[in-house]
Parts: sequence; C-alpha cells; structure tokens
Amino acid sequence: MRASLALIEVSVFIPVFKESEQLTKLLGKLVGQDTPKEIIVAVDEPTPRFYEEIKQFKDVTLLANEKRIGKANALNESIDHSTGKVLVFLDADVELDDDPAFLAKIVEKMKDVDVLDIKKKVERTSFLAKMAYYEYFTFNISSWIASRYLQKCPATNGAAFAIRREVFEDVGGFKKVVAEDIDIATRAFLKNHSFAYTSDVEVRNIVFSSWRSWFKQRERWAVGQALWLKDHYKALFNKCIGKPQIFFPAVFFLYPPLISFSLSLLLPSSWVYNLFTVASWFVSTKLGTILPIFLVSIPTVDILKSVLIALSSFAVTAGLFYRFSKKLGFEFKLHEVFVYYFFYSVLWIAVIFVGYFEVLVLRRNFAPNWKT
Repeated sequence: MRASLALIEVSVFIPVFKESEQLTKLLGKLVGQDTPKEIIVAVDEPTPRFYEEIKQFKDVTLLANEKRIGKANALNESIDHSTGKVLVFLDADVELDDDPAFLAKIVEKMKDVDVLDIKKKVERTSFLAKMAYYEYFTFNISSWIASRYLQKCPATNGAAFAIRREVFEDVGGFKKVVAEDIDIATRAFLKNHSFAYTSDVEVRNIVFSSWRSWFKQRERWAVGQALWLKDHYKALFNKCIGKPQIFFPAVFFLYPPLISFSLSLLLPSSWVYNLFTVASWFVSTKLGTILPIFLVSIPTVDILKSVLIALSSFAVTAGLFYRFSKKLGFEFKLHEVFVYYFFYSVLWIAVIFVGYFEVLVLRRNFAPNWKT
C-alpha cells in the first residue's frame, strides 16, 4: 500500500514527454524502496501504450496532460500534488542499482543540506556513450569541488538531484526556461542555500547512440546555457569573483580544451621562439655544429607552441582525471580520454560557441522545449 501521507519523507518526480522505454524498469526499482515515499510521473501527450503501462503501477501517481504544458509547468503542478519534505527529481532514462535503500540514503544526506547532486554515470554501450561517460565524469568532478570547498554550487545536472521542499518554495520553483535544472540551482546558490555532492548513491544514464540525436540535444543544452548566463551573469559574477580558485578549476574540468586555448592565446610566440633559439645554441655547442633551428619561422613556432601546449595540458588533464576516477569510482582508459579531449570536447565547445553566438550576438528567441 501507499504510505500514509503523514509518514511520507520523500517525493520522487519523473517528467516524460509522450513516452519512455526505460521508465517501467526505473519505477520497478523505486516502488521497492524501503523508505516511505510517493512517486509521481508527469507526462505530456502520453501515447496510449505508455499510459496503460504506467497505470499498472498502483503505487505510482500518473499526472497526464493531453496537451503539452512544458516540463517546468508539469513539475510545478506535480509538486503541488505531493507532500514529501525531500523532493527528488529523476530523468525517465536513468537506471538504478538493486539498492532498496537508494531513497533512504538520499533522505539521510538531505538532513544537513538544501540541494543534493547525485552521482551520475553513463552506460558505456557505444562510442558516443563512452565519450559522454567522461563528460558526465566532469560534471561529477565539478560538483565534488564545489561541495568540498564551497558547500554551494550555481548549477546541477537535472538527471538526478534532490532539494528540500522549503528551499524549492523559497526560490519560487521551476521557471519556464530551457535549462530549468541549472536555473533553479543558480537561484538556490544566489540565496546561499547549501549544496552537497554524494557519491554514495548513483544513477546510470542511458544516452543517445546516434550523432543526430546527440547534436539536437547538445544544441538545446548550449542555447540553455547561453540563456541562463544571459539571465544571471551579473549576480553570478558578483557571487563567484571572491572564489576564483574554486570556480575556474571547475569550469576547466567541464571544458578541458579551454586550457590549451587559453595558454595558446596568452603565451607569446616570441617566448617560445627564444626558447628554441637558446636550446639550439646549447645543443650546437655540445654537437659542435649549427642546427637549423634558427631557420624556424614564427608561424612554425606558433604551430609547435600549440602542439606542445595541447600535449602538456592533456597530460595534466589525464593525470587529474586518473586521480578523480579513483576518488569518485569511475573507469579511466587513457586512449578514450585522449579522444575525448582532442575530439569530443572540441566538438562540444564548438556547439556551445554557436549556441552562445545565436543567443548573445544574434539575439534569437528560443521558446522553452520539453525534449532534451
């Protein structure tokens, strides 16, 4: 039977657009949790088959909207129908381990924190999934850094997180924006609500295996980031400027090629040219002959500088990834990190650049969209 409303500690919310192939498996794990809970699925435009599938779960409340009202509106309405003190938000495409204490552990963590980011891994089922695995790994690293050194964080990945009901109400719930998960975390951050990251409980994300679907999702993410920054950049700058030693490393973990790009721009080519010149003089005196290094042109030095910086920054990034993989319980394969660093991350940054350009320069209007 469903727990008495007076005893419910946690409310779980799962938003869906039309249908989800993974949701029935997730609901089976949630229904079997050993803590008093309520599970609410909010679905826009459900297909008949999906509607009947979810109705079979007697301990699950299904809030179906015949017309599309949007993710933020659907979640806010779901919360109005709930009573739990701890609100847990899960994407429909996540999977859980066979741990009946999953929700109980979250409730325990929430006793001393306002917003909780939950460990997220990606199922390594394809090349694209393996690349996304390291991308989600960087989300975890950034959250760990913010949790460890600041106890506050301006962003969270909405695939799995929890927030106290009074905090949710204090920040005004979800806003109808593209990146509603980051937005609500930012508003909690600006109001000084506490934040923590936990690696004691985790979810596994099922990600797209086709590049077409990946690009469509990341285009939305990029636009969402740009709109989020446009709305909050002044307040975030004033809030974060006092802790650059925390926020800058977190940003570089999220987008590691930025290290190479930044150093390439900041390090003068003349310094590298002079370094090569001194090195060639030294080697020439040892070999008794003049090396042709003096004939190297500045454009060639620019290329050599970029290559050296890229390899050096990759080595540093790989070393840090390895250490954090041990700390947070992630796999680490050097050849995959190499491809992630020099190919996947660069492509993702290019998509972000286009999204920011459309929003901040072209000033295009984007309506909030449910699908991610």
